[in-house]
Amino acid sequence: MTVPIRFILTNICLVVFCCTLGAQETTGRVHAVIVSGGMNKLLNHERYWNDCTFLYRTLRHDYHYAKADITLLMSDGGDAGRDMLLADGSGFASSPSDLDGDGERDVWLPATLTQVETTLAELAARLSGQDRLLLFMMDHGGSDGGQSHAWMWGGERLTDSRLAQLLDAFRVASMAVVMGMCHSGGFISELWRDGRIILTSCGADEQSWACSDKPYDEFVYHWTCAMAGHDHEGRNVSADADGDGQTTIAEAFDYARRHDTKEETPQYCSTPAALWGQWTLSQPQRNAIITSQEDRPPVSKCYDLQGQAIDEASAMRGKYIKKINAKQSFRPSPIIIIK
Repeated sequence: MTVPIRFILTNICLVVFCCTLGAQETTGRVHAVIVSGGMNKLLNHERYWNDCTFLYRTLRHDYHYAKADITLLMSDGGDAGRDMLLADGSGFASSPSDLDGDGERDVWLPATLTQVETTLAELAARLSGQDRLLLFMMDHGGSDGGQSHAWMWGGERLTDSRLAQLLDAFRVASMAVVMGMCHSGGFISELWRDGRIILTSCGADEQSWACSDKPYDEFVYHWTCAMAGHDHEGRNVSADADGDGQTTIAEAFDYARRHDTKEETPQYCSTPAALWGQWTLSQPQRNAIITSQEDRPPVSKCYDLQGQAIDEASAMRGKYIKKINAKQSFRPSPIIIIK
């Protein structure tokens, strides 16, 4: 019996389509984790929320990430209590839990040390060797005896060595870590591994700084502008140096470094060296569209540091910096009161 040519061609096309479909289904995703500890409401500046929200909206609106592809751990986890120092000096507010403006709650998890450890451990078990990880951290940072740390909500420290342990549990294809805290450069020596990119706003012995004209942090603001292709008000930003239509982490870092006007020295480490010139935030094509998130765990209660001898009026005027330095071994980011 003669088999019709049309039948043969149809089946060949079907096989090719199925193979392509299977390849798309097994291509790894980029999962983003955004962490902003804030320490307590007296030190949790509004600009930290702005930094995280700008990146979240960039991922959602410009790169079309599903909500399930982004994990948020921010201050008190969206609790109704006042946890954020407003940039205009008018007092404190509860940080909004809807970051992308769609009317749905996005922040469920607090940035306590325990919750950050638990969440990263759970993600490490869930992500595959075909996935990529983006970790973005905006917070107060410090250095104690040569060991850098980030302050989590409730006043506990996430040290560079502990973060290294948590990230070592991941078996992803590669990861990029972007840090905006003071002394963030000190994390590089602990986090350095093959298949990783690490960007920091400043050196190990430096402070990071806020923007002078807007409630954002200098380095991470310009880096996010570069990745988004626009600033926070929608004005175009061009960081695609080679004009290939995609901005890599290397191009965004170079843009942020050149536009950083503060007394800080942005740092980077890419292993292998070519990795950061290949890494973008773009997601591969996906056949299954995620329309809703899995059920979230209940919100954890968090509390301010006990024995905090700083009144709210002093905090609003930025006078707490000298007092804190006299009592504790960390250097908070300088506060810029703007409107």
